[in-house]
Order: sequence, then C-alpha cells, then structure tokens
Amino acid sequence: MQVGQPVGAFFNHPDFSGIAEMSEEEREALDAMFQRRVEADVRRGRWRGHFYQLTADLVMLEHRPDYAKAFYDTIPSLRNRLRETGEEESDAVELVAESLQHLPMYVLYGWETGIYNEFRHLHFRGLTKAQLMELVMFAQLQAGMRGLQLVYNSVSRLLVDLDDNPEPAPFPKGWAPDPDAFKAGLDLSTRELTSQDRERITSWYERTIGYVPDSVKFSITYHPEFYKWHRARWEIIFQKLPKQTAPYVMLRQQMLTGNRDALREAVLLGKAWGITREWTMHGLATSALYTGFEGLYNAHAAVNDIFESWGQG
Repeated sequence: MQVGQPVGAFFNHPDFSGIAEMSEEEREALDAMFQRRVEADVRRGRWRGHFYQLTADLVMLEHRPDYAKAFYDTIPSLRNRLRETGEEESDAVELVAESLQHLPMYVLYGWETGIYNEFRHLHFRGLTKAQLMELVMFAQLQAGMRGLQLVYNSVSRLLVDLDDNPEPAPFPKGWAPDPDAFKAGLDLSTRELTSQDRERITSWYERTIGYVPDSVKFSITYHPEFYKWHRARWEIIFQKLPKQTAPYVMLRQQMLTGNRDALREAVLLGKAWGITREWTMHGLATSALYTGFEGLYNAHAAVNDIFESWGQG
C-alpha cells in the first residue's frame, strides 16, 4: 500500500481503523507514521525544553493508532479552510492565531506546562515580552491571582532573560494595534461612575456592538464603582498586540464557559473590529477541540443569525 503524500510532517496516512485485520504492508505504514510522529515530538521537546507532547501523543500512538491518525488528520482542516476561502495562505499566521487563544486558556486551566509551552512558541513566532504579558493580563480578568501565580511558577525564570525576537509575529490581514479603540472615555480622576461615564459607556457599546450587554447594565445599576474600575483595567491591557486579539481570545473563553450572551458579544466585537467570518469560525472551530464538538450548539444558538447575514449588507 502506498503511503499518502504527507501534509506537514505526518498526515494523510492509510486508514488503520481495522487495525486487527491489517496486512503486513499496512502495519509497516502504521509503524512509519508512529516513528515520524515520535521523532517530531522529540525534536520539539528538545527545542522547547519539555516533552509533554511526546508523552501525551504516546497514549494514542501506542494504544489507539487508528484514533491518532484521525486526530492528526483533523488538524489540517483548520488551515485548509483558510486557504480554500482565500482568507490566509500562511501556516505561521494560523499557528499564531491559535496560540493567542491557547495561552489564556492554559492560564485559566491552571496547566503550567501549557503556559510554558505557549510562551516559548509565541516568542519563537515573534511576540515580544510586552505582547506576551498583555495576554497574561487579559487572562487574569478570568483567572484572578491564582492565574498570575501559575504564570510565575511556569515562566518567571524564562522572563528574566527573554529578549525580543527581531522578526515580528505575523497576524491576519488587517489586524493591528489600536489602544484607543478600547477606551470609552472614563473620568479616572474620581472613583465614582459619573453620569458622563455612564453616557460614554453606553455610547461605546451601542456604537461598537449595537447594544449594552446585560452584564454591564446589571453592574452599573448595582455596583457602579466596581464596574468603572473593571472597565478601566480592560481598557488598558492591549497596547502592542492587535486590538482584534481581545475578541478573538474571548471566543475561546466563552466557548469554554458556555455563556451564549458573552459569546455573542465576542463575535459582534470582533466583527466590528474587522475580524472576518472565516477567522471567527476558525476561532470557534479550534475552540471546539477543547469544549468537545457539542460546544458548537452554544455557538449556533448564540451567533447563527449573525453568520447568516454576514456580508449581506
């Protein structure tokens, strides 16, 4: 049996779902796939300083190679869709976008190995220390002080000597920093939420996503000072990363929480700031790898009407 032409390092291998009835030739092809994957994981582990992907992969490779093949064959679909629709040709851009979601998720999960891995990966791809810390601060809004402690445990020694990569990270077309886009115009000279603050917050939401979220209305009504200073934190996080990073990460965060209202807000904010439908769907699809496919029930309920009318005027 001829082994298929690989996509990347180890895709498009013969079907091994009937592993018990394999021919000798099929078993040899399976073994070749196993060896290629192990070698790739060893190289990555030596480069990044840990081998978690090797050990995790071995659970599939050694005990359910048929599932491992199906798992690896799923991954190219994310890049293929971007190419097929003319959205993006660069694998590097797609990998950076995925990892923008991964790092805050691992902070929220409390997975120190994953935090370290994404710091190393995103730094290699060109993110600066300042940009990495913007992702950490955005994650802190959900993960609290525990999240910051986990970041410290994971990468504090790495951060001391982390130099900026001379090659800047590649981002999707049209993504760019815009710190002012986050600002509603709060009066930070006083702690209270002034009537002018309320008007400006309302205007920002109505102008950006078309309505004021219930969470904002509730907080402004019953604890306005808390809302003001939560908003003040949110507004200053992103200085160097593209503004689109915020709603793109929010897609993952709200897919994980299953909060439909918050997911709708994330999609509308991203749409307002120039994230295309294809990149939005990419963010939802990659997130479904972590929520389970059933996470897309919430996506459908939250934003299918937006998707149906997207680009129709």
